[in-house]
Amino acid sequence: MKKVMLGLLIALTMLPVGGAGVAGAGADATMVLENRAGMKWALPRTPNGWALGTISLHAKPVERSATQGLLALRNLKSGEVRWLAAAQGEQGDPHTARLSGRQEVDGVTFSWSADVALRADLPAATFTAKWSVDKDLNGWEVCLAYHDGFTNDWRVQNYPWAGNSEKLAITPMRYCGVPGVLVYRPDQSVVVLFAIDSNSDYLNPTTWTGQTDFHFANRQVAPQYRVGRGQLAAGIKYEMPLQLFLSDAGEFAGAITGLMQAWIKVNNYRVDDALKVRTPQAAFTLALEGRRQMQSWKPGIGYEHHRGTPFVYIGNNPYVAWFEYGLYEMTGEKVWRDRACEQIDFALKGQQPSGVFHTSWYFHNENRPGGATAEGFCSWDWHHNGYKVDINVWMARYILQTWQRVKDKEGVDRQDWYKAAMASLNWLLAQQNPDGGFPQVVEINSGQKSQSVVCGRTLVGLPIIARITGDERCLRANADQEQFLRQNVEGRFWYTGMHPDLPPGDFEQDSIYAVVEYWLDKHDRTGDKESLNRAVANAYYGLLYWCPKQLSWVKNPTQGAHSEQQHFNQYSVYCYGNRKIQCLDRLFKKTGNPLFEQLKNRVMQLNFFVQVAGGPYQGAMTEAIADPWLERGGGFEWRGSPYTSELVSDLMLQLMDLGLVKRGHR
Repeated sequence: MKKVMLGLLIALTMLPVGGAGVAGAGADATMVLENRAGMKWALPRTPNGWALGTISLHAKPVERSATQGLLALRNLKSGEVRWLAAAQGEQGDPHTARLSGRQEVDGVTFSWSADVALRADLPAATFTAKWSVDKDLNGWEVCLAYHDGFTNDWRVQNYPWAGNSEKLAITPMRYCGVPGVLVYRPDQSVVVLFAIDSNSDYLNPTTWTGQTDFHFANRQVAPQYRVGRGQLAAGIKYEMPLQLFLSDAGEFAGAITGLMQAWIKVNNYRVDDALKVRTPQAAFTLALEGRRQMQSWKPGIGYEHHRGTPFVYIGNNPYVAWFEYGLYEMTGEKVWRDRACEQIDFALKGQQPSGVFHTSWYFHNENRPGGATAEGFCSWDWHHNGYKVDINVWMARYILQTWQRVKDKEGVDRQDWYKAAMASLNWLLAQQNPDGGFPQVVEINSGQKSQSVVCGRTLVGLPIIARITGDERCLRANADQEQFLRQNVEGRFWYTGMHPDLPPGDFEQDSIYAVVEYWLDKHDRTGDKESLNRAVANAYYGLLYWCPKQLSWVKNPTQGAHSEQQHFNQYSVYCYGNRKIQCLDRLFKKTGNPLFEQLKNRVMQLNFFVQVAGGPYQGAMTEAIADPWLERGGGFEWRGSPYTSELVSDLMLQLMDLGLVKRGHR
């Protein structure tokens, strides 16, 4: 990883010992930038001029020395790459340098400069390239990298486009989260965050700066940003502010925590606390009043998933029942108890002889996808067929929790609920893969299991089921799943499986906070400091997926929003099958870090922003908050359909558990 522009020579003299300067004289001189964090950038002067050279951390090179130049031009038609070395260089101090050059290309003068600066006390550098052309230059793009060849294997992560990937081509880059790419060796011995300065507007799709791509291929194409896409115009002063953050911690928690703390400091990241939509109590009241008359409630069945859908997502029924039984306890209104019982009773009707629950029920047979094995019931989730392991754990957990709650409060022992949950548990425990993980989906006819995924609901739910039932099989399976989490999820920066409607290998955001919740729960049970460190690291990792600021071309709030998934690349803010808001509150209370409290308040207000404030779906929550890339066809402020089941429950349960809403009757 090389990203600097070396200081000129200073009359070919050696700087004093301890200063960054030029080692040697003549054509083979080297300019050295160093800092107190152990980072060094050694920029060699080759016969052609100054080149990127070698970046190292604690005396260990990130990659082999780059000698071809400082930036490159690439011809889109032929693929020819012309590296440009710097003719001039000037060192400002031990941490900074400026280099520049000029090149004739197809009769056009291409003039450029690059400012390189190491942070004094962090393993971080900035690399700002500027260029201009005296006439329009067509057919060429500018390539910016930090090395030009390979000694090591590398993988990249860029949400939501690539996870644990050996190859990546993003055209164009989007401002989905932190505008950058995580580049790492497979053993995590070196991890690099190669990013665009998030304070810039460089990925604005309404301006020329939106024409920015990223490319990488292991041992073939060094990680690089490509700018211009064959149209470099005269009269524009081009600028690309890049940043480089390094870690040699050698493992997930240390690497991510160090990288993101450095990123926060360098970018002066601050949580915007100006968004004040409504109080938690007002949000709760709005949802409760709307829910009483909501048109999506289908008596005896459950809540229509969202406006205009022909089905109830039965996988949510027990979770919503747990929430609504809590409403009954708070308000004394029998309607909530009745709805809770009706939803669990109906879910049990979709249980198969093997114990597995179907997860969907369609109202209209003519609209139901093929494959249903019982009238109305099936496991087609948005055209993704198969039994869902994670959702079965979700259902079994909340059936058992509601069973225990009703028994303790009313003395009513619903053994039919208990037996159904245990039958589902028996089925799902038998699905665990040899690697310790659980498959996202099991084929209905063949029983074939998919690859293992995070299965965040399972990860969090099995210890809770064990506590209720005393079934130690859950704890043994959970221990194996934790090893899978460490090695194949955190160990590869690859989080998948939380969305039952996605293929098992699809990258998504929501499983991160299920992992945070798991580590926090384990810390509560054991006091193990490593568990807290991993919870903190996963929360920092989640920031990579979240938009870091208010996008200039979008009116709706964007800081803290995330791209839902690569197939529906929109900004969403909900907590999906996890307790994101509650986890941030717990992190703040355990660590005292004000960042987590600020993020908690921000995410809470973002969720209030997408609440439907009136009409037949009052209290529902829209699926999106914005579409900054116009990929959904509804404008930048697109918010999509109102969801009436799990998203509302996800939010309101957290407000209740955090004590932010009052008890009392209507």
